[in-house]
Amino acid sequence: HVEDSQAYLKLDLRYAPGEKFIQGRTNRAPLNLDSWVFQLSHEIGPSGFAGSDFAINRTEVSVRKRLWFSAFGYTDIMLKGGMIWNTVPFPALLWPNANLSYTIQPESFSLMNAMEFANDRYLSWDFTYFGNGILFNRIPGIRKLKMREVVTFNGLMGGLSRRNNPAYNPSIYSFPEAAEASVMKSTPYMEIGCGLDNILTFLRIDYVWRLTYRDKPGIDRSGLRVSLHFSF
Repeated sequence: HVEDSQAYLKLDLRYAPGEKFIQGRTNRAPLNLDSWVFQLSHEIGPSGFAGSDFAINRTEVSVRKRLWFSAFGYTDIMLKGGMIWNTVPFPALLWPNANLSYTIQPESFSLMNAMEFANDRYLSWDFTYFGNGILFNRIPGIRKLKMREVVTFNGLMGGLSRRNNPAYNPSIYSFPEAAEASVMKSTPYMEIGCGLDNILTFLRIDYVWRLTYRDKPGIDRSGLRVSLHFSF
């Protein structure tokens, strides 16, 4: 059993023109989610830095925005991308955020297994459309329940360079056999879901389908996900 230590310096930049907050004593909450939010982070740490066993040189960027469609609801959009510029052991790769629970988690993949795809570069998207009653408000019996429609579409494109692929670089650790990690093909990983929000003002239920890589062993092709939150 081998453990590597890692230390690095990290720079985070965030730009959100027009964003407003309510400032509390120890934290703050955003008043609006309509502003463009741009984020850039870079991590760098030479081998031997503060006892590090390996070097790290990693960049990630993201863009977030809420788009309003008047009476037709709104869409939350999140785009992210990242790149590792050097050779690293497999724990430091850009592993996608796999959601292993049955709850709805933002910026994650509901039907992806942990460590399913090994990447040192990626581009991901997360689209969530809230219909604001565009259908249910037109049905008299259901209208009084004030339920809201939700449609989600998440995806990931990635790749692994030969310098970080144990099949081509014998100097780095092999992937754990139990993880069944693989390298993504040119086809992106994609999920789509639809659901009901504002059930009894606090419950959301989604049903999610896995659109690609459906023939891999040990995966779920579809499933139900829930979350609890209060809407006012």
